[in-house]
Amino acid sequence: MIFLGSHSDINKQLDAIGTPVAIWQQSDQGSYTLISANNLYQQVLDGSIERQLGKDLQTILPRYIMADIKSAIASCCDDMEAREVEVAIERHGQTCWWRFIYAPLNGPENIRVLNTCIDISEKKRLEHNLQTSMRRFEAVINTAYDGIITIDDEQNIKMFNKAAGEMFDHDPEAALGMSLTQLMPERYRGNHSGHVEGFSQSPTLSRPMHTRASVMGLRRDGSEFPLEITISKIQVGSNSEMTAVLRDISERALLIEELRQAATIDPLTGIFNRRYFSKQLKVERKRCQRFGHNMSLIMFDVDHFKSINDEHGHSEGDRLLKEISEAVGAQLRDVDIFARWGGDEFIILLPETGLHAASEVAKKISTSVSLPAFPISLSLGVVSTDGEQSSCDILDDVDSLMYTAKKAGRNQVVASESNRQ
Repeated sequence: MIFLGSHSDINKQLDAIGTPVAIWQQSDQGSYTLISANNLYQQVLDGSIERQLGKDLQTILPRYIMADIKSAIASCCDDMEAREVEVAIERHGQTCWWRFIYAPLNGPENIRVLNTCIDISEKKRLEHNLQTSMRRFEAVINTAYDGIITIDDEQNIKMFNKAAGEMFDHDPEAALGMSLTQLMPERYRGNHSGHVEGFSQSPTLSRPMHTRASVMGLRRDGSEFPLEITISKIQVGSNSEMTAVLRDISERALLIEELRQAATIDPLTGIFNRRYFSKQLKVERKRCQRFGHNMSLIMFDVDHFKSINDEHGHSEGDRLLKEISEAVGAQLRDVDIFARWGGDEFIILLPETGLHAASEVAKKISTSVSLPAFPISLSLGVVSTDGEQSSCDILDDVDSLMYTAKKAGRNQVVASESNRQ
């Protein structure tokens, strides 16, 4: 019936279909006329079906979609295969999107086309919203100051923004598919898979990593730089993806190092300063008390240093202090703490060292500072303690011993146990 019947013959069959449908018939001239349609098809026509019956396709549907419609329906009739086309129709100030499906009905006397229409306006709206969200997302990602990298379960890079490219000196497009391990120093790669797997299986959704010393990036030229990282994960089907937000903290790390230097290092000589030494003395006292061993301190100053300054100038005096620091430092162990106490006074902490051994070190120091430019000598005080005395008492003792050496004629070592309680 649908191949030959008129609108009155097939209308009831079409009305039983729960979506807009119509029957178009091809003429000998290649045009298409409306044979029948169900009531739902009025949504497409925006008017009565009866008024449009027998009219040509081009007079019924809007002209601005006609090129797409004619191409699809003609291809359907020529190839006798179904064709689809998506079109937007403006009605009363609103846009309605339709998917028109054309299926050939090859009857004994003519070619008819079954036109099924599906309202895809909501789908298009969601697609538009998704595209808008994606554009916003891409704009944020590509203008972000921080590097942003997404990896899959295999640690392959899925997203690599512009800032990450500048940070690691990699082209963002070329980085896609690259293993994340190529962006880290080799010494960290062995344990990285375990960290990724552990985080992937944990219930934690995000994790900050602020430890400057243990998070390092690797640039394409092989240079390393410190990173601050926050990692998050999402589930994508049965797999998980992880996104890292990275910040290059090279300048901050440099500033921290400069502050550390200022807090612990004497700017003239490059050895430790008084503040750092005092802090370490307290630490070593506790170790002595805990483990029952001794430590020793050596304090010395440069004999007649004021005269050297007055005669040769402060710049020469400063150079002399630097040379003395280098010469004395060469006589010490890595565990010894050597600091400038103030002016031309220096102090040394010798962990796990008794009085006799410390006195021998002091004698070596005294002979090590024979400099060609100046015939200098040192006055040295040496004290040994079990740590039971206060830091102030220990320092007073070694200071007193140094001044005893000066009063006794300079250029000598005076040593004693610290017996204060």
